[in-house]
Amino acid sequence: MHFPLIGKAFSFRESFMLEMSYYGNFSKSEFESLPLILQRFLSYTQYDTTSDPQSPDFPSTKAQLAYAALLEKEFQSVGVRETRVTPYGIVYGWIEATKDYENAPALGLIAHMDTSPEASGAPAKWKVIDYEGGNICLNKEKDIVPSLDRFPEVGKYAGEKLVVTDGTTLLGADDKAGIAVLIETAKYFIDHPEIPHARLCFCVTPDEEIGRGTAKFDPKEFGAAYAYTVDGGERGGFDTETFNAAMVTAHFEGLNVHPGSAKDKMVNAIRMAMDFLSRFPSESVPEKTSMYEGFFHPIGITGAVRGVDVRMLIRDHDNVKFEDRKAYVRKVAEEMNKVWGGRVTVTVKDQYYNLKNYLEHFPKVCDIAREAFRRVGLDIVENPVRGGSDGCRISEMGLPTPNFFTGGLNFHGVYECLPVESLIKSHEVAVELGKMSAEVASLR
Repeated sequence: MHFPLIGKAFSFRESFMLEMSYYGNFSKSEFESLPLILQRFLSYTQYDTTSDPQSPDFPSTKAQLAYAALLEKEFQSVGVRETRVTPYGIVYGWIEATKDYENAPALGLIAHMDTSPEASGAPAKWKVIDYEGGNICLNKEKDIVPSLDRFPEVGKYAGEKLVVTDGTTLLGADDKAGIAVLIETAKYFIDHPEIPHARLCFCVTPDEEIGRGTAKFDPKEFGAAYAYTVDGGERGGFDTETFNAAMVTAHFEGLNVHPGSAKDKMVNAIRMAMDFLSRFPSESVPEKTSMYEGFFHPIGITGAVRGVDVRMLIRDHDNVKFEDRKAYVRKVAEEMNKVWGGRVTVTVKDQYYNLKNYLEHFPKVCDIAREAFRRVGLDIVENPVRGGSDGCRISEMGLPTPNFFTGGLNFHGVYECLPVESLIKSHEVAVELGKMSAEVASLR
């Protein structure tokens, strides 16, 4: 079969996995001896599914729509007969409950197909290394060597196999590792019909990285009573708390005049923008905060003397502090307009809310996952997520959806990597959740 994607025709095996033309540091036969879940993941890294925040379309790129069709074939190839791709590129798949468990609450597993636009998502030049500790030279020719001083978490995986890139692209573990977990979990239950389980619902969304992953998601069509996004970081991570999030859009209306005759006439919008940013606390920024500390984070500035636009993120776990931060932005704009003559316009738009706000009404959903971790021999790590997930909005829709790890490290940058054992353990948790679904009589 040939499947056109991103201007190139790829051939697929009977399983519809990518017929690799790039095998990293393996021969073809060595590649095919790797664990199947790793083969799947590595094949998925060969597709550029970067989302585009500037696009008005949904999904934001045609490549994601094409990739969704591929993923439907992936689900079908492992035996998932009931599948659907929506016109918006959302992939759904379902495995019916085993006999006598038709009335058990349906379990959902969710991942996303897009990669972050913050670094190149071109086909990854990956390799699997036996990591012995210390700094890893990703690219000798270009002297790309992420240091443990800046990325100390990698050092914990000395003695294990890591998937890395040549330092010029993302790896794509966020969240193609999650997709590999979903496909392999579906395959496990198709291959083991003797294992009882509730109805299993699978979903892969586009555009999560640009905040649109759930815009067209339909919880009723999905059909799960509870779900988990497979989109977390380090091994053992279980996420039940996220930021509250808002986007600030500020416009500064200048007045341009030739600088030679500008006295008492020119209004420099660049200086207004500088004034605006200077009014925020210098310690309340991402690079100086951790754990439960919120922040203001300017992420974009465009314009000239005649007009400047600034975009800034507001993040805080605490609901009250979140509201205080939004009020602070509005107060700054109000005070600036007294100085600059009403030339400042600020809009504050909520993006998502702390996952904890919803999950505290469904403690059993979290307890089920904690027990799954225990059964596969994993110590669970629950720290506040300094970000969000599709689960925030999905939970707001009434479907409680915490998040658990894929194992990837250093997301959204070219130093992204994935310990192989972490990917395998993520799959074990997903399978255990499927097995446990037969034990869940209700979520209350």
